[in-house]
Amino acid sequence: MRSIKRKTIVKALVIFIGTTAVCWDIAVSRLEVVPGTFRYESEFDALSGATTKVGIVTSDFADLSSPVSRDIDPTYAQIEEMVATAIDLQGGLDWVVKKGDMVMIKVNLVGDNSASGEGTNTDVRVVKALMRYIHRHTGGDVELVVAEGTARSNDDPADPGSVWGTTGYLDLLTDTLMVGIDFRFLNLNQSTGDLVEVDLGEEGMSAAQGTKYHVHRAELEADVYIAVPVLKIHNTGITNVLKLQVGTAPGCYYGYNKTRGTSLCPAGLIHDVGPRVWTTEAIVDLCNIADIDFVVVDAVMCLEVHKTNNFWNQVRFNTILAGADPVAVDHVSAKMMGLNPDDVAHITLAEKAGLGTNDPGLIEIVGVPLEQAAKKVRKSTHHDGKFGQSNRTWTLSTAFESTEFDKEYFMDEPSIQPIPGQDGWSQPVYFFDDRIDLHAYYEGRTNIITYAFTYFFAEQDQEAELWLGHDEAIAVYLNGEQVYHFAFYVPYGDTDRDTSKGKINIRQGKNTLFVKTLNQFGDFSFALNICEVESDPDYFGNRVAGLKFYLDESGTGTQFTGTRQRRYTGAPALHCYPNPASESVTIRFELDTPGMVSVKIIDLGGKPVATLGNEYRKQGTVEYRWDLMTEGGSRVRSGAYLCTVTSGDQQKSIRLVVQ
Repeated sequence: MRSIKRKTIVKALVIFIGTTAVCWDIAVSRLEVVPGTFRYESEFDALSGATTKVGIVTSDFADLSSPVSRDIDPTYAQIEEMVATAIDLQGGLDWVVKKGDMVMIKVNLVGDNSASGEGTNTDVRVVKALMRYIHRHTGGDVELVVAEGTARSNDDPADPGSVWGTTGYLDLLTDTLMVGIDFRFLNLNQSTGDLVEVDLGEEGMSAAQGTKYHVHRAELEADVYIAVPVLKIHNTGITNVLKLQVGTAPGCYYGYNKTRGTSLCPAGLIHDVGPRVWTTEAIVDLCNIADIDFVVVDAVMCLEVHKTNNFWNQVRFNTILAGADPVAVDHVSAKMMGLNPDDVAHITLAEKAGLGTNDPGLIEIVGVPLEQAAKKVRKSTHHDGKFGQSNRTWTLSTAFESTEFDKEYFMDEPSIQPIPGQDGWSQPVYFFDDRIDLHAYYEGRTNIITYAFTYFFAEQDQEAELWLGHDEAIAVYLNGEQVYHFAFYVPYGDTDRDTSKGKINIRQGKNTLFVKTLNQFGDFSFALNICEVESDPDYFGNRVAGLKFYLDESGTGTQFTGTRQRRYTGAPALHCYPNPASESVTIRFELDTPGMVSVKIIDLGGKPVATLGNEYRKQGTVEYRWDLMTEGGSRVRSGAYLCTVTSGDQQKSIRLVVQ
């Protein structure tokens, strides 16, 4: 790590790096401030997650009738039993699929030249097993639609030469095991006459894309939406349940591939604007539209390094995962491949958007233990896949009009622990990119000194690596001690240079992280992660396991029970079951202290629907039952609601789906 306490770099190298940094910074200074690159945490409709299950079934699971080694390709009969067992571990699908439903099954079809079962495309055997399961459990009174919108214009499900044919899906039409099952294939890239516009409004995440998206009308008409991805490594960390939804963006509108654009949408599905990356936000927006009801993951043959099969990157897992919470399923899938879910931006943002939970304390693994199913795979070679995810939420100081970087602008500034929203410090700010865009936050101002602060929790005392990228001078203080100081530009994601990472020691429990930055020339950002010590470049860059960045409004830190974070003492731990609910729902929570409790059901527009309680309750477990009736005595409509529990000055909400 560069430090003012170490020897000076060779003069020629300093001149070279400094000149490069200044030229680069002057070049990017022509960039305008990008709007929408950050949002205050208070502006998210972040919901506390409900307890959820994720089923894991491997081919050698002892509960199977014919367990088979995880090193050989299972037969169809074995895969069918694995799929059925994983679903049964969730309590079946009776609470998801009803007779008469139209069920859309969204698959992943990528490579024309990769046969089913090779890892690139969703294994047709998994989809076949799922359709047969649904058919059996509904008595056949259901319409099944297997849907995908590939990145090519010629992938017509009626063409045997298309990816639908080469991957074996069209063979299902003549498969004797599929006789009597009502199903069809649907190309989500069909003509623009089949498209509808969806406006997410305030729920939209991508400032680059805007709040409006076009999707195939069948996606909205489906009664049930089941995602069946194949688990793979990708530039985004992993491509699985959440990333799968990019395939719902129709090519006839967004282009082939989806970023190329058409006359109707010249920009296409926007992934990048200058140095800013918007892929994560588009993924989360499309997931919000899809409203995924259930997930079955094909992890029979998986791919490491990248999403297409070259045979050398195949990793056989012989595993099926299943669950109703797409965020939780992606969380478990990432861990199964040896990644930290907190490094996968679309997983963490999807949780902020209320699409599920990324909290391991709320995820129950059923079936095969995660550690038994896991294998460590090689990460993407793309710099985003190596760097992990920069901490994106900070409290930021006012700007000081100065370029004297070594001057202290706060008394005893290395040890400061600011309170968000007080004494010139901002409320917690979330940035939509790994680059913490101070250029945008400070509205393009130059010749200023600024500060950023956060706490983080670590499970144990340990050595770690501080990974950094930055534009100009920066100093980093860990627990009051300077651990990094460098006056020049360090390329974001340039993970092989010692100027972008170095060893630090973190301590069990609460730690403080304080960053001081200078902006003289223009674009003005930094990226920071705290990673496991790992020498092998195939695997390095994972955030330290169990490490959580956080900002507490009191400024005194967060209290923890074991390894699970509890942000506010006195806040009730909240669970609703069943969820989705069709007849009634039980609301259960724990009160740490006795007091007045209010329990209300509201719709997503904030309108009250029902009040279940407003009374004094003793400390301990509290339960209420809601019969899905409104205050006026009529049954509520199907859809999403919020169950909100208020205790004292603390409040928690949980997303509740009524069928």
